[in-house]
Amino acid sequence: MKKLVCMPRSISRRLKGGRVSEHEACVQQIVRCGELHPPASAGVSPVQINPGLAPETPTLIGLCRGEHLRPGLEVHCADVRDLHDLTIQCMERGESLHLALILDGEVDVSFGSRRLGLSTGGSRHRPQAVCVALSEPALFVRRAWRGKHERKVSITLSREWLAAVDPEGDAGYAALFDRHLAVERWKPTPRAVALAEQLIRPLDDPPLLRKLHQESRVIELAAEALRQLLGVTPPPSLLPREGRRVADVRDLLDSGAADGMSLEEIARHAGTNASTLQRQFRVAFGTTIFDYLRRGRLLRARHALEREGRSIVEAACIAGYTNPANFATAYRRQFGITPRQSQIVC
Repeated sequence: MKKLVCMPRSISRRLKGGRVSEHEACVQQIVRCGELHPPASAGVSPVQINPGLAPETPTLIGLCRGEHLRPGLEVHCADVRDLHDLTIQCMERGESLHLALILDGEVDVSFGSRRLGLSTGGSRHRPQAVCVALSEPALFVRRAWRGKHERKVSITLSREWLAAVDPEGDAGYAALFDRHLAVERWKPTPRAVALAEQLIRPLDDPPLLRKLHQESRVIELAAEALRQLLGVTPPPSLLPREGRRVADVRDLLDSGAADGMSLEEIARHAGTNASTLQRQFRVAFGTTIFDYLRRGRLLRARHALEREGRSIVEAACIAGYTNPANFATAYRRQFGITPRQSQIVC
């Protein structure tokens, strides 16, 4: 998500400026300054950029996609790098919740007088998440600097949308609007992270299926956040000892000590068999052991390219690939850009 906690829909709408198709918005692209200034329309707050840049100036590079799914339900997905030092600001409407999950990087934004900064912690890559409640309109400011990267999903829920979902008027969510500019942290579950990844890299389906898939993931991700914000305890899916087991396995994978181990060896290390461990790990983290391991290696390789100035061959070795071409294919599938593009935009 880098010091940018979330980019509201009103700004994501301007990133497209109505000039990029839904399919094109899912691929690597350059966003120019002029695309942040679409023609004026009713109900849309104008965006201000400081310092002023020529309309043709490239401003962002990467994956950037915003969608208005339903009245009051909006999502913005980004895996971008900033090309300039600047600020972007606009007015955000009141009576809304802004949920943000930062998967990688850092964010620096303000809602009114509340300034927020989050970082995923460099090579450790611990996702961060917040919820900002607005009971009245507030000025949103995003601060960027050259080379800053963010990989995040942000969701905007209006109070009207929540009321339509819950016509009985549950006072639980209403309490979230009691304090203007209230900021609540929530802990991204493995399932929430998996949902965010699916939103950033949507399936290559026909438009109808893609929209249905996207909306279902957005609603489920919002439910993950609201469950914590409202203090609702989900039903246990693993016994405590099973949860501790898979947590220990995750720590083993994060440490790098399992890089040369087979699934059977990892299972023996955990004191169980391979099929049981795989099932429990998927329940807890929404992915297989080796998919988790592969993503962790690719994240370390990306960090080496962007933060340490390593070569593509060195990064491929870090990710466990002896063939740079295979590494490039896996890297692009995971992040939407090539290893060389990571070097260029760092």
